[in-house]
Amino acid sequence: MKTLLSFILLFFAFSAFAQQQVESIQLDSCNQYAAPGETAFESMAVRVEQSAQWNNSKTSMDDFFDTFFKQYVQKRAGGRITLSLLISKDGKCCFYQAQPNSNVRPDFKELKRLLDQTTWTPATQNGQAVKSAKVLFINFDGKRVSVSSLD
Repeated sequence: MKTLLSFILLFFAFSAFAQQQVESIQLDSCNQYAAPGETAFESMAVRVEQSAQWNNSKTSMDDFFDTFFKQYVQKRAGGRITLSLLISKDGKCCFYQAQPNSNVRPDFKELKRLLDQTTWTPATQNGQAVKSAKVLFINFDGKRVSVSSLD
């Protein structure tokens, strides 16, 4: 009986651990933004006066992502995908990490290609543009895609 009970407890321990793991997809090292002798993230400002902002007057960020995810019918199932971006001093974007926490499994390489074409107003610190990170949360509520950011 002790052996059976031990086996059952071990099974529950492994299944609880498996549910806590977060899948992380590394897409790009963003080497194009690295200064000589540095990685792309060494000269990045962590705290900024004004965070980087979406800079597209033709479409909002919500509409941009809603259009991209329109082909994925799984978005009706709900969930969230976390995207990590690096915004350079000149407003260019580099999409380097995705953490899907939903049933939606898009083509992240295609999303990276589209995001690399977007422009942003760079973050500012002491009145000057700085390289910064931007974390976007793409939420699937069943009908539309909404985007919020960690500022």
